[in-house]
Amino acid sequence: MPEARNQPEADGQSERDARYWTPRRARLFNLALQSSDFPAQAVKALGPALDGCATVLDVGAGVGALTVLLAKGGYQVTALEPKAVMLQELQDGLARNRLANVTCIQSAWDTHVVAPHDLILVANVAPIFDDLLPFLIEAEPLARQSMALVQNVGPGSEKFYYGELYPHLLGRPYPGREDYLRTLTLLHSIGIYANAQIVSYRFDQPFDSFPEAVQLWKELMHLETADQERRLVAFLEGRLERLGDRWIAPMRRQSAVIWWRVASEDAA
Repeated sequence: MPEARNQPEADGQSERDARYWTPRRARLFNLALQSSDFPAQAVKALGPALDGCATVLDVGAGVGALTVLLAKGGYQVTALEPKAVMLQELQDGLARNRLANVTCIQSAWDTHVVAPHDLILVANVAPIFDDLLPFLIEAEPLARQSMALVQNVGPGSEKFYYGELYPHLLGRPYPGREDYLRTLTLLHSIGIYANAQIVSYRFDQPFDSFPEAVQLWKELMHLETADQERRLVAFLEGRLERLGDRWIAPMRRQSAVIWWRVASEDAA
């Protein structure tokens, strides 16, 4: 589930909660990424921003949704990720793919721990998008060539079927979220007329068993009653599909890939 950064959430507060990312949730998210075409679609859309670049700083790299593919493309990547469980999944992925051109740093965004890179990339890192202007002020001077942002399109109600399940199980609408239009408006207001491309992709979530899927939704939505669980099970029985030894929750998502060239000091 790319969102951003690349990841599932029950609501905005849970997404910021460091306790959200347990090893099991990180593993499930990584499984979804491995079968998703999100990385390929996003990196393809980033093509013009990557032109002339050799180094990339992936801020909030998560389990490596974009880091791994960029590294496979020959870029020297620095992956900045504060959560140890996510960084471990990323490092495991780098080892599986025998990639040695990635430097991993366990840290949130901090100008004191990063050096200039040709491209600075942020994909679905909610705390950064919630307070984007200070990040841009700090980050743009460190970008030699380009800045790029990848952000979800839509209010998030399609994610984990929240738009249907919140009213059905909790009796209230899903609270939703701000999407890429807010970001484009902010950029425009400070004189950055960015390029934007909407990419559509699969983000199916695999599970080893049906009970594992039920348990995840119970945790994500904080369900407490037997009646809620009964209705959840009935809903998932109509949505999940059996694929070999696994169950799949089919999902379709969209993200906006936003990028711009930074002002060259040489031209100043």
